[in-house]
Amino acid sequence: MIKLLALTMTLISTSAMAEWTKVGESSLNGGYTAYADVASIQKAGDRAKMWALFDYQTVQKTSGVEYLSERIRREYDCKQKQMRKLAYKFFSWNMEGGDLIRSYNQPQKWVPVPPDSVDEAEWKVACNN
Repeated sequence: MIKLLALTMTLISTSAMAEWTKVGESSLNGGYTAYADVASIQKAGDRAKMWALFDYQTVQKTSGVEYLSERIRREYDCKQKQMRKLAYKFFSWNMEGGDLIRSYNQPQKWVPVPPDSVDEAEWKVACNN
């Protein structure tokens, strides 16, 4: 009975987690790998929303906090090739591990997607799926 309960709890907790697909790497900010949660994509007209994860090789510092991974909810304008942050969360360890350090839910301004960048690879995943 205990084994069945443990298996059920594992399946429930695993299904609640994001399934990250690697979209690129960069040497910026000490190096990081970018991932997309393809299952989180929501489309409406020429726009798409998706969760992304930035997994850093070195500790990042912002507004007095240190973190190793950042989960970002973005909105993409697929026609105008723009993107903006809607929400984000900082985690103390890699791949959303450890403690949730800080979270924000403040839509930012639209910015152009830079060509040949990790952001462009992410934009393509969101807009082409």
